[in-house]
Amino acid sequence: MRQLLALSAIAAAVVAAAACNPGPLPSPRTGVPSSAPIALDRDAPTGGVESVRRQLAGTWDLVSLEASPENGGPRAEITAAGMLTYDEFGNLTIDAHTTDPDAPVAAREVPRVSFKGRAVIDAPRSELQLMALTGNVDPNEVLSPERRRKYQFEGVDRLTLTAFDAKGQVTSISVWKRRVE
Repeated sequence: MRQLLALSAIAAAVVAAAACNPGPLPSPRTGVPSSAPIALDRDAPTGGVESVRRQLAGTWDLVSLEASPENGGPRAEITAAGMLTYDEFGNLTIDAHTTDPDAPVAAREVPRVSFKGRAVIDAPRSELQLMALTGNVDPNEVLSPERRRKYQFEGVDRLTLTAFDAKGQVTSISVWKRRVE
């Protein structure tokens, strides 16, 4: 009899505990382990890396290009045509061509300059850096991947990339227009 009462008490406790089960937990409303939690949302906050990646995603056509000559001096406008593509995984592709005598020699030696790599975004500084580039010419001779680039959006369809050298001097400014697809 004592065993039957003990089993009945255990069964009652199990049933009572099961009745208190809250069911599925709701979605979290804040992110942790930050000391200043940020609300989770499908839309990334403006100015964050994900927000910038969404703004960059797509195909862009080169509108204008200014670059400093290899032997120094003031930036000159370079006649060039090009296309920049950025995908949702951070991959960046640049295809361009020019015969302008002020363009870097490596850019004039091939019919089309083509590069692929990753664009690492630093949202607080509005900068990106090209990494792991591959292409048909030496990227160091044309794009100078060690240089950081400031990005600036004007509306949803205009992007300006400004390249700096190690001393902080502007070496090139390219303006891109989003291609309507």
